[in-house]
Amino acid sequence: MRYLLLLLLFFTGCQQLGESISLDEVSAKARSGDRKAIEQLVGLLSSEGELTNERVYSVLVSLNSAEVIPVLLGKVHSSDRIQREYVIAALGNHQAATAVKPIAEVLADRQLKRRYIAAWALGEIAQPDCVQPLLNALGDSDGEVRKAATRSLIKLNRLATEPLIDFLSHTESTTAAGAIRALGDIADPLAFEVLANRIKGANRAEVILALGKLKDSRSEPLLIEALQDADWQVRMNAAMALSEVGGAASIMPLETALQDDVNVVREWSARSLEMLTGKHYRYRNETGELVLPYNIYH
Repeated sequence: MRYLLLLLLFFTGCQQLGESISLDEVSAKARSGDRKAIEQLVGLLSSEGELTNERVYSVLVSLNSAEVIPVLLGKVHSSDRIQREYVIAALGNHQAATAVKPIAEVLADRQLKRRYIAAWALGEIAQPDCVQPLLNALGDSDGEVRKAATRSLIKLNRLATEPLIDFLSHTESTTAAGAIRALGDIADPLAFEVLANRIKGANRAEVILALGKLKDSRSEPLLIEALQDADWQVRMNAAMALSEVGGAASIMPLETALQDDVNVVREWSARSLEMLTGKHYRYRNETGELVLPYNIYH
């Protein structure tokens, strides 16, 4: 028995060494443009390839895009989840414009797991036809997909501004949060009207942060009014946002907010007052002590 075990270990070691050498050889051929070698590498990406997947993926990402993209496209709809994910990620890294349609199909298939990788890849490809699939994904039942779609829309930047505005003008509040966050981070002044029209809606806390990021002075009276909102998160966000767009008219309302019932509203009011005036403002913390706001930049 001991002899058989030693023999098995010996042959296993030889096999792993052989596989390593073979992978290096195939990678070298793939780098020279050998299509068959590229196909072999893509074939090695699988649920059973835990020891080689990362190595193979790194090689595929480093190859000439014109040579590797056509091979990768053939596996976008692979039934092997691991292979499909690596293939889609590689296409994203290669910014493969021809991959938008098949990747969008994966993103839309709610039977598939970990579809957020498809949303990420569309953000890397960054073509105009990436926008609509990402907008559709903002209503996905999977929170990770929604988050990845929002981040990708932000990465698309001004390409996504007008589609996002149109989307937000017609969408229900339940799917609007990602679009609001994206418009805020893109910070295109064109978004002011559509955001201002939602300042009293269900996503008003998100809207207020987004308006602050636009740094549009037209937001100031809207944010001042929001300091009186019944929702403490809305009041906190208004205090935060006024540090970006507030002027002289914001000082007295923020000073009043130093007496708010909620500690974080008082703290953010003090912090924004300091940013607007250059003077230190103290607020009463949860123990009743007058303190300076914690410096978030340290």
